Amino acid sequence: MKLSLRLLTLAVALMTCTSLLAQQNTLPLPLQEVKLDDDVQMRARAILDIPLTKSLSLEWSEQVRMHNNVSDVDKILSTVGVGYKVLPWLKLGASYSFVNVRDAEMNTVTGVEEVEWKMRHLVNVDVTGSYKVGRVKLSLRERLRANFRADSVNKYEHTNPLLTLRSRLKVAYDIRQCRWEPYAYAELYTTLNAVSAVPNYKQYAPAYKQYMNRLRFAVGTEFKINNYHRLDFYYQYQMNQSYDARYKANKGDLKEWRHEKQNCHVIGLDYKFKL
Repeated sequence: MKLSLRLLTLAVALMTCTSLLAQQNTLPLPLQEVKLDDDVQMRARAILDIPLTKSLSLEWSEQVRMHNNVSDVDKILSTVGVGYKVLPWLKLGASYSFVNVRDAEMNTVTGVEEVEWKMRHLVNVDVTGSYKVGRVKLSLRERLRANFRADSVNKYEHTNPLLTLRSRLKVAYDIRQCRWEPYAYAELYTTLNAVSAVPNYKQYAPAYKQYMNRLRFAVGTEFKINNYHRLDFYYQYQMNQSYDARYKANKGDLKEWRHEKQNCHVIGLDYKFKL
């Protein structure tokens, strides 16, 4: 009798859990597919490379990013990082970036665009393995990024911090007796804790999902001016996507669940000075 009662209790508990999961997966609104117009962007960065020892180096950089067909400043990044060469083919790295993000919204009453600058903090930890075959250099970098928001956000709409895994495979060719070194790479961004929609944030626990939010292909070339100065010219093609949930502030009901996609063309220039 006791065994039967326990089995019945377990069955009821399992049915309750299944019912709750089914309710959480049943959203009151369908997923809205949104395709944004292609965007042309530009990036410029200045880098100071300071060797500390034979294996350890310090790097400081300033970067400006422009978007909306190169009409608006998107982000300004100040970054400091360290790199340590464990072996000739293995390198570890860590960096911190202070980011100013331009947030612009149209005032529906006045019809005037209102611009606000918001702060972000980026922390990167990466490991890079490399291998050389003749004059061809191959490298694979795995980077874990934590993106911290400084403003107050609804945890059902924005994860804080947002964790992303970036995997980059790069091939470069060392031309004999030439200052130019062309390269190409592919990079995959995967979110690790992006938010997923729930019917009502006052009744359900936060939901998370993993998905590929960016696929990047790039070609470029480095130009060695001398032993202290280098330039890096590149072009990137990016396929971006994101899932965005919005809720009614008072009731907590889901009012919008969007899947946005956008292709971006990025032209960039880096300048590096090595002490």
